[in-house]
Amino acid sequence: MTGKAPLVTLLLGVCLAALAGQAVAQDGDEEVCQADGTGACVGKAVRDEIHEAHIAEDGGKTKCHADGTGSCVGKAVRDEVHEANTAEDGIANDIHKMCPVAGSGIRNYFQGLMKWFGRRIGFHKMLSLWPEDIASEGWSDDYTTVNYLVVARIMVGLYWTRDPSWVKIPTAMATDKEEDLIRVENVHAPHEDIDGSPNFFWMESFVPSFFLKYAYMPAVTCFYSTLRRMSTHNNELNGTFEDSLDDPFMNTWEVVMNNTKYKKKVDWVMAFYDNAHSMDGQPLWPKQMTQFSLYFKKDEWEDRLEYAIAFHLIGAHRVEAGSWEFGNLPGIESVTLPFRVALNLFSTFEVRLHMGRYGTDLYFNEDGLPVLIKTPDGEIVLRGDKSWQYWKFVWRSTFITVITLVDHLHFAHFRTANLLSRAVREALDPDFPLRRLASIFTFGSIFVNLQAMHTLAGPNHLLHRATPFKEFTKLSSVIPSGDSGIITDITDLPAIKTLMVDEEWEKLHPKLKEAPFFADGRLLVGAFRKLMDSIFAVSWEGTMCSANGTYSPNMKRMGTVIFKESREAHYALTPEAYEWLSAEVETCNTGNSKRVMADRLVAYFFIVTGWHRHVGFVGDYYADPELATMSWKDGEKFGRPRQHIITTIINVFTSTHQPLLKEDYTHLFDGMKPDLGKEYKSTWKMFLKDLDEIEAEINRRNMKREILNINMSPLILESAISK
Repeated sequence: MTGKAPLVTLLLGVCLAALAGQAVAQDGDEEVCQADGTGACVGKAVRDEIHEAHIAEDGGKTKCHADGTGSCVGKAVRDEVHEANTAEDGIANDIHKMCPVAGSGIRNYFQGLMKWFGRRIGFHKMLSLWPEDIASEGWSDDYTTVNYLVVARIMVGLYWTRDPSWVKIPTAMATDKEEDLIRVENVHAPHEDIDGSPNFFWMESFVPSFFLKYAYMPAVTCFYSTLRRMSTHNNELNGTFEDSLDDPFMNTWEVVMNNTKYKKKVDWVMAFYDNAHSMDGQPLWPKQMTQFSLYFKKDEWEDRLEYAIAFHLIGAHRVEAGSWEFGNLPGIESVTLPFRVALNLFSTFEVRLHMGRYGTDLYFNEDGLPVLIKTPDGEIVLRGDKSWQYWKFVWRSTFITVITLVDHLHFAHFRTANLLSRAVREALDPDFPLRRLASIFTFGSIFVNLQAMHTLAGPNHLLHRATPFKEFTKLSSVIPSGDSGIITDITDLPAIKTLMVDEEWEKLHPKLKEAPFFADGRLLVGAFRKLMDSIFAVSWEGTMCSANGTYSPNMKRMGTVIFKESREAHYALTPEAYEWLSAEVETCNTGNSKRVMADRLVAYFFIVTGWHRHVGFVGDYYADPELATMSWKDGEKFGRPRQHIITTIINVFTSTHQPLLKEDYTHLFDGMKPDLGKEYKSTWKMFLKDLDEIEAEINRRNMKREILNINMSPLILESAISK
């Protein structure tokens, strides 16, 4: 059965693409009716009018909707309601701008077709696209089923690992026109990449260029528009969806595992990916690095699990060292603890009905073992208390998802990769040496961030439905803002600063210096600093810094663009960065100017490589809904089936294999102006030797480590945020 899955995936993918293209192209004068709950029957003339920005009069044209309200409303009223609901919804506005059928009845036809496709579970089982002994009834909805089949199995199943040949030599500069951007609150991202869009699937080479140029964006936008409307109360962009947490016969583990062979929740979840592979044979679920099941004994999680997560794995960068004293504790007078991971800040984010709140501060002793929890309500829970296991689950789930939402999505994808990708394409000439070097570290970022804007930042999509947050879209205003203190400037983030500044490294607690993130990350940052020192040695004078001591036009533009886009998103900037980027410092022939720019580039390059792997590798955590999940019913220490499967879809889509950092990208250095190709090629080859040494050193360290960690190893590090 599994051998035919790639071919089946290819055929289904072609069929769905053809249907999507048909939906975009077909919108004739005929009237289109759809009885799918909206009851909308609208002709082309009316549909065209819907796109008008302001309608003064209804003109007597009214339509009746069989949506349960029995209401007959005029066009002016409908427009007013829609305008009120989507005025602040940048994704909805973009959908109506970019998808030519967003306001027409034909979208209902395509949505109905997607529902029909998703409900053919028996057919999908026959094609090995759905687990043999798992039903969709009792837990899933159309949105979840279709996303799993189309996104996780067909789209990702069609993917073939990309290599350095996909990284194209730049030929043009991008614009910064507002109409070329998609917006969610403070976050803005381009629709297309001037260096190649979409440049993701191998079959693009067989698609006529005019289709990719003119139909790609409308097709993508219409596809996400269709998904977003599914399983909402009115099948509209602004519809509400059901979490199904309060029905004992829906979306419970008792229901989904009844009469199946599965005894553990993790086995049921992983059945969806056990035999799932991409076109080149790569498993869709990322290869396991840590076997967390070893920490589950006697029906509970050992405290060494949290120790492993915080001091050896994904959480080390958020561990604080200090001295926190607690008095009047049951059985002991007082205790002073040296480490903590504080997450109660996130308990202020309002959650939907029945959902558990994020939060908890977890305190560790000198050995790194958890001993005390402070809940969002200020209650102190000690190791051994009845609720200890529940609050540890809340901490783990909050921790992994905060890292995913803040450190991965907003800091790495948007704050770093999105801003850097836009800046080098808008500011630097295609043949400018820094533009060519940056192509390695920005490859694919614009494409993947467009997908992230729809599915992870926008409302009613994957991350919104997987997480508990009530005002989900507002997170893209709160999190990026420098005023919130959640995200700092890239060189000012404590963990990054510790890796880059010797004085900060010396202040780091000895136990944290042993953590692979810091120990191995320090090696990687050192290699990037050596790379940039060599690049600046041949590029600074005359290329970046003009002979008269002022920044070259390319570098002036780059500073201007980064400053503008940082202000646009309300990102924090250090005083030094503010001076350079805002052009308050005109001269570049001072040591400080050179250092500030070099530090930012080192930080950019580390974040899109080592940091991205560190915070983005979450498959080991989200495999088991009892270990960690994105949302849970208040009082339960596990995620529910529907929400957790959506979580797994996010993980699979962000786990595709991309070009490695340790590859040969020297083709990018041909034809630069000035011609520094020989120098850049030599520098890159030296950098590759440094990476080989780092890989060997990390291998030696892992032979001695209590818990293996390869997240900073060039063995698996990718060159850019392109997934």
